[in-house]
Amino acid sequence: MTLRQHASVPLADPQFPPAFTGHPVAAGHDPFGAAVQAAMTGTHGAGDLFWSCDTDRAAAAIVLEPDVALSQAAQMLPLLMVAIADALGGIGPPNLALTFRWPGTILANGAVIGGVRLHACGARDPASIRERLVAGFALTIAASRNGPAEPGHDLAATALMEEGCGEMDRTLIIEAVARHFLSWIDDWTHDGFGSAHQSWTARTDARGEPVEIVLGDTIHRGTMIGLDESGGALLTIGEHTMLLPLTDAVTGADA
Repeated sequence: MTLRQHASVPLADPQFPPAFTGHPVAAGHDPFGAAVQAAMTGTHGAGDLFWSCDTDRAAAAIVLEPDVALSQAAQMLPLLMVAIADALGGIGPPNLALTFRWPGTILANGAVIGGVRLHACGARDPASIRERLVAGFALTIAASRNGPAEPGHDLAATALMEEGCGEMDRTLIIEAVARHFLSWIDDWTHDGFGSAHQSWTARTDARGEPVEIVLGDTIHRGTMIGLDESGGALLTIGEHTMLLPLTDAVTGADA
């Protein structure tokens, strides 16, 4: 299957579980930005899912209305990551190795394939209950997204088609991620963060290795220990241990 054929085949709109209402966003526009705007203006609420009509990437964003403090609601970020891994693991080839880099980067066979983001509408106070959150993801499907280089030239980035996922398309991926994310939200609601924490930790690509984490204008360098019980990153810097709270990775009005 060539990239041209992949892009030219008309795709059906994704179909979602009843808990989600889909809203297409024109190709070339950011569904995450559209969802944030809709959430902040109050025109859309819990379960509204904005998805991109692009065919060279799978991108979508979901409006959530948590009833817990942001320090806990921020766990939607790793929840979405493990949902993506489960979704691609179910529809992708057996040799597709998916790993995570804190806070929101997703890698396929060691190269960046995409990532997730979380936006809190309003102040980013960890103790506050935000009226709405937006959780979004974007995954590269076609190599053209990486620029003019030939497939495999840029070792830091890749595309699903380069990793043997030629049967995947935007609709299939977005549908699968939505189903798995809903399942993980249900698990999180009833049983807490434990299972997602374990699943995320099993896929980390840098445990025990030096890392460089950029949060806003600050660069943190240290050795990755793992996640704390809330999903924050634990780093050793010299003889000291530093916690980077998961809420630091959430964008918002004061971020």
